[in-house]
Formats: sequence, C-alpha cells, structure tokens
Amino acid sequence: MKVHVLDIGQGDAILIQVGDSFTMIDTGDIEHRPQVVALLKKYGVKELENIILTHPHADHIGGFYAIAKEFPIKHVYDNGIEIDSGTYRTYLKIIETKKIHREVLQKGDRLDLGNGAYFDVFAPWKGEVLGDSKGHVHQNNNSIVGKLTFGKFSMLMTGDAEKEEEARLIKEQNTKMSSKVLKVGHHGSNGSSEKDFIRSIRPEIAVISAGLHNSYGHPGAKALERLSKENVEIYRTDTMGTVTIRTDGKDYDVRTER
Repeated sequence: MKVHVLDIGQGDAILIQVGDSFTMIDTGDIEHRPQVVALLKKYGVKELENIILTHPHADHIGGFYAIAKEFPIKHVYDNGIEIDSGTYRTYLKIIETKKIHREVLQKGDRLDLGNGAYFDVFAPWKGEVLGDSKGHVHQNNNSIVGKLTFGKFSMLMTGDAEKEEEARLIKEQNTKMSSKVLKVGHHGSNGSSEKDFIRSIRPEIAVISAGLHNSYGHPGAKALERLSKENVEIYRTDTMGTVTIRTDGKDYDVRTER
C-alpha cells in the first residue's frame, strides 16, 4: 500500500493505492484543481474506487468537481452534514450528474478498500452533531475520523478534528486509535493535536498537510511542540512536498519530495 499526502497547498488531499485500486481522502480546494488532477495522473490513477470527504469545507471538497470530470468515481462518502456554500452545491450537483453512489460514514462503519486494506470509522456520530455554545454546527469537529489498516500498519486520518472532537474520541476509543502514523488534524493548528490525543494514538510519525507561508499560521508552534515532546517524527507538505508512505503490511518507509 502507498499513501501519498499530496502537496497541493493549504488543504487536504490524500491518495491511497492498494494494489491497482485507488481511494482518496479529501480533494483540496478550488484553486488546487489543476494541480490535484495532474498529481493523480502522475501516480497512475485511471479511476477512483472511493473518495472520502471528511467534511464539506472548501479546502477538502473543492477539488472534487475537477476530479469527477477527469476520472470515473465509483463511491463517494461524506459526513452527511450540509453546509450553505457554492462549493458544496457544486459537489452535490456533480454527484447527481455523474450518478456517483453516495453514502454517509458514521461511527462503527467499515470500508473495505480491497487487497486487505480497511478504513474503520470512529466519528462522526449517528444522530449527533457537535456544535458550539450557540448551537451552530462545528464542521471541523464533525470530521470523519478513521483508522486505515493494512496488515500490521495503521494510520489515523483526522480531517480537521479539533480538541473537542479529540476529547470525545479519547473517551470512546482511547488506545483503539493507536496507529503507526497520524495525519495531523486541521493542518497542524494549535487547536488540535492535544497531548492526551497524541498519547492515545502513540504515533511514530505525524504528517501535516499545509500550504507554504499560509495566512493561518499552520502548523502552529504549540501543536508542533506537543508532537515533539511525545517523540513523534514530523513530516510536513509545506516544507517537504508530497509525503509518501509505503508499506508491505509489516514494515513501512517514508519518502518526501524535498
């Protein structure tokens, strides 16, 4: 299995190849469309078995339109929580136009990615939506969070989960989240990657997807410090380019573009 955390700028786009089958987790933003399509072609994608969209913010679903125009997509999965945006409406329209099979992923679901790879879903929660004190839906904290496994290899995918979603996951899953690799939540923001969350996962390495010199200050110094204090080796797309993890289900290695 190969996992490419693609260097597309300030957003998330992760390409997973197991055998000849390809799955994506998130698709980058609208301005990333040409780049993400070019990268999929570079890595030999002819069609996509699955696209998992962790939540409907533009920097995660914006590239979907261009990908769907360029490649056949068999299944798309999202968190089922709508958002009032043109990007989201475009996403729904292309699914309808292309007749792509769509499902909602929630805690307890399992996707078979083929050839012995699985994606087990820990969040969001059926019939429950995490919100703020005013009752507004907090999309980041309803991100699809799940564990990718292939043999003895594991990687926790977190979308844009912040400390509130992390806290609930610690209570419910704790060491079940234990993984060799952590895809750091919310581009390495200081509001994610709390100490107890890192300790539940016990990752050997962490991968951060963020844009070079982005206006949000991602990754945050406090989040980087918390990871470093737990002796986690950090890889980041903003300074290293696309980060590729290769595994035979026993051992794994990591390669970067620079």
